[in-house]
Amino acid sequence: MEENCEDCMQWEEELYWTHFQTLHFSQLLLPGFHHCLVIPQKFSIHCKRKLPQIVTLKSPSGAIYNVRVEQDDVEKTLAFRCGWDKFVKDHSLKGNDLLVFKFHGVSEFEVLIFDGQTLCERPASYFVRKCGHADKTKVSQTGYDQEEHFNSDIDTASAQLPVISPTSTGRVSKEKYPLSGLKKMRGEISNDSLDHKLAGRKNKALSLAQRVISPDGFIVVMKRSHVSKCFLTIPYKWCLKNNLLARQEVVMQVDQKKWGMKFNFFGSRGRGGISTGWKKLVQDNNLRESDVCVFEPTNSETKPLHLHVYIFRAAEAESSNNG
Repeated sequence: MEENCEDCMQWEEELYWTHFQTLHFSQLLLPGFHHCLVIPQKFSIHCKRKLPQIVTLKSPSGAIYNVRVEQDDVEKTLAFRCGWDKFVKDHSLKGNDLLVFKFHGVSEFEVLIFDGQTLCERPASYFVRKCGHADKTKVSQTGYDQEEHFNSDIDTASAQLPVISPTSTGRVSKEKYPLSGLKKMRGEISNDSLDHKLAGRKNKALSLAQRVISPDGFIVVMKRSHVSKCFLTIPYKWCLKNNLLARQEVVMQVDQKKWGMKFNFFGSRGRGGISTGWKKLVQDNNLRESDVCVFEPTNSETKPLHLHVYIFRAAEAESSNNG
């Protein structure tokens, strides 16, 4: 029973790091944070290959900062360096403040800032633009010249505006809180509704796929990296079960059409995947994010490995359910 529980935990761990579209980590600001912020080692290990050299940090105010990601030789992990000091200065960060980072899987982190004494969000972090802290700065310290235009108006979709109750006697200045910001806020609410709808479609497609998969197959829910970066991660347990532990040829088939691919196994990371050839299958079958694919081996003993692919499209899952 204990072994089964441990297997479940390992499976859940693998599923989280390879298939979740957004990942989070938090960091307490300790001495030395002004010029460098170390990324937690576990996050670094799992996401190192996903992170480009330059990432963007999105302030609660909507301001964008370009920051270089570098190897930290002392902590043996990654760290935010060039450009990070600008983020620290503009947000008046202090020791023991707590920051929560939400990673979207490409190159952007949304950042929430909590005061180290009250453990509540720091309200000033939502008004950085209004104070002019980040007004049109030249980001030269990141190793390239690029103008970042931080307008004085809070007009991005992520900007949060104050809620004025019906009994409030105060008036909101149109100059301080422009109409464009309110319109963007309405758009953000619509986007939230759309996200819930897309999640529902994905769950329906996944439910259909789970009904037909055999004990020998595996399921992959398409995320952004699968359809845009075109890299398919194959579950580690499935690789072990099928002795897929070295670089080799793989053939995938949808209906009567076949694609030749190359599988790579990264032993140090404990996972394997396919890049060469996968892009062509994605394009030819018009795969989209949230679609669900079932992969079934025809015969695990034959070489090269041959996989039948069955596609459950999120949009079709909704229409079939409604019908």
